[in-house]
Amino acid sequence: MNFKNGFRINILLVFVFTIVGCTDNDIPQKENNDIPSKEEPTPPKENTEEYLFEILNLDYPGLEEVKSLYETGDSDAALKKLLTYYKNRTEIINPNLSTTLNETEQGYADYAINEYRFYVNDNYLEDKTRKIPYSLQNNDKTINWEFAPKGADNEYQKQLHRHNWMPLQGKAYQNSHDEKYIYSWKEVYTDWIAKNPKPDGKPDKFKWYQLQVSTRIMGQTESFEHFKSSPNFTTEWLSFFLIHFAEHADYLSMYKYTGENNILLSQAVALVFAGTLFPELKNAPQWQKTGCNIINEQTTKLFLRDGMTNDLSLHYHIGIVDGLYDLKRLIQLNKLPDNLLSPELDNVLLKATKVVMHFTYPSYFIKGSKDCSPAFNDSWIKTRSVLNKNFVKYAKMFPDDSELDYMKTYGKGTPPDTKIKTFEYSGFYVLRNGWTPQSTMLVHSNNVSSKLEDSSHNQLDNGTFELYHNGRNFFPDSGVCSYMKENDTEVMELRRWFRQTKAHNTMVLGQLEEHEATGTEDINKAQGKLLLSEENDNQQLIITENQGYSNFKHRRAIFYVKKPVEFFAFVDEGFGAATGYSKLYFHLCDETSVNNVNLDIQEMGAHTTFEDNNNLLIRSFGNQDIVLKPFEGRISYQTDRKFSVRKAYSLVMEKKKNTSVRYITILYPVTTASNHKINAKFTDNPSDSDNVSIEVTIDNETYNLNYELKN
Repeated sequence: MNFKNGFRINILLVFVFTIVGCTDNDIPQKENNDIPSKEEPTPPKENTEEYLFEILNLDYPGLEEVKSLYETGDSDAALKKLLTYYKNRTEIINPNLSTTLNETEQGYADYAINEYRFYVNDNYLEDKTRKIPYSLQNNDKTINWEFAPKGADNEYQKQLHRHNWMPLQGKAYQNSHDEKYIYSWKEVYTDWIAKNPKPDGKPDKFKWYQLQVSTRIMGQTESFEHFKSSPNFTTEWLSFFLIHFAEHADYLSMYKYTGENNILLSQAVALVFAGTLFPELKNAPQWQKTGCNIINEQTTKLFLRDGMTNDLSLHYHIGIVDGLYDLKRLIQLNKLPDNLLSPELDNVLLKATKVVMHFTYPSYFIKGSKDCSPAFNDSWIKTRSVLNKNFVKYAKMFPDDSELDYMKTYGKGTPPDTKIKTFEYSGFYVLRNGWTPQSTMLVHSNNVSSKLEDSSHNQLDNGTFELYHNGRNFFPDSGVCSYMKENDTEVMELRRWFRQTKAHNTMVLGQLEEHEATGTEDINKAQGKLLLSEENDNQQLIITENQGYSNFKHRRAIFYVKKPVEFFAFVDEGFGAATGYSKLYFHLCDETSVNNVNLDIQEMGAHTTFEDNNNLLIRSFGNQDIVLKPFEGRISYQTDRKFSVRKAYSLVMEKKKNTSVRYITILYPVTTASNHKINAKFTDNPSDSDNVSIEVTIDNETYNLNYELKN
């Protein structure tokens, strides 16, 4: 019988192994049983031994006795010797191995046994408070691999097939030596292989998509090492595991992901890990070479020249750098040739780590902080602990870099400078006055990208910003809320709401009446560019421009005045032949602060009322009449289709043909908004758009701000 066909037919006969005594919502109690209560499952044996020896390189150093036994016809003895080899193998080192499990992760390892409650990620939990994953158990006690929670987007099914809970079970086994974890791993993985065979052609979007295969390979390299010491890691299971590990790596090397992003990188890293950690397999050198070639080819394509990855998402950027850190550690620990990877990679990685550093809010230096980074595009706010884990890795990659050491140690040593940071190729700009928790920091986003479709990680947000001051983010990004699900109208409407231009702190061109339909006022192209960046001891200035519509261009100048008082002055201008209405949007604070945000409709602005003496007063002025219209803002940093409502508003001004619209907005940090007076006006010649002057008066003190754009 042909191995592949016979194997797949017979594997469907795998029995269902269940743990006795678990109630519906209880984490299973730990049972230190070395012998299962029922016959422990083994994969079908037919032809597996023969096929395994076809994919092994029996000439690999250390397999001499295995080869000798196999050539004499004693396959069983050869397999036993091969298992002994793997159990005793120490010279191959996986840098990702760790037995550290927190209480929640331990729960996920146990829940995978209870009613097949498989951990996908923290966005997809049946009970988020108690950290209980969804159950995939059918009425007949089998596993439903097609399961998706009601209303879930595509991401649930994609991540389900990454098997994120399996390495957690391996760690739990190492900590407890409880055989129930390996029983679960063997049963569930065998069932998955039976019901989700490798496609004959190109990957689908779910089970054998490159990112899913890559993640499974990385997890399998950990699970193998965690479980191989078990008495229930048998020769039959070794054959099954190695055959399907090779099947995964062969398939991944066959179908290169098209495009330069995190998916292609994960594919490359997984192939290098597969080839390095299982060099005994015949195709291992090819996997390793393919992975390294992809990385060397894509180093300057995946990363823009300023160090940001081309997904334009800090979330994916951090993940990509983390994968490359793991790769460098893999090569170092296993003493592989240095020339496997391009020497240019180190320069690129150093720039990439500095992106993370400069995007980190000063709240990072406050113990226990959870909101320590901006969330532009498809991204999520990073916590202090998550960022620190990455800074520790960055400092290991670049041990002589004092700035990364400062971030690693939460502020010991000499801080990075406070000059304007212009990431011009990715369109991000950072203004700040320090690196203490009380510091002020503004991040402005205005990119150049052709990726604007629903599936892109880049949102339609050119011109937006976030402002952190003294421990509070006053203008956090709206977030993500949902990923893709093309045939689900509700899911796609949510995704488009959070992606749309008016869900951000920027300007749109629209009509007078608000339309509920999403996308009606979105920019249709992203052509952001930097016009000017300059600073002195008292002031920083950044000016960007974006041709978001064919007939309407938005220019935003941000003055950050540091002395004698601190405030921001935004000058927003809209140019072009378009007619209609310009709408300048502001989205304030998060959902917990709704009662602390007051809209001042008559004064064209807003103010906050926090009791900790950390507030903001906002006032806007125009070159013609402005109308303030309240807007129901939203905020969400999950992808579970849930969001909260927050305060937002638009400043509406009529746009006449070939006439510019001009706004001045003052953001003034105050202890309390009471008893402050703000005025601002243009003092320039409006016909000369390259020479802008404004006069700002705050509490009877006047500040003259200006810039000149030179051709």
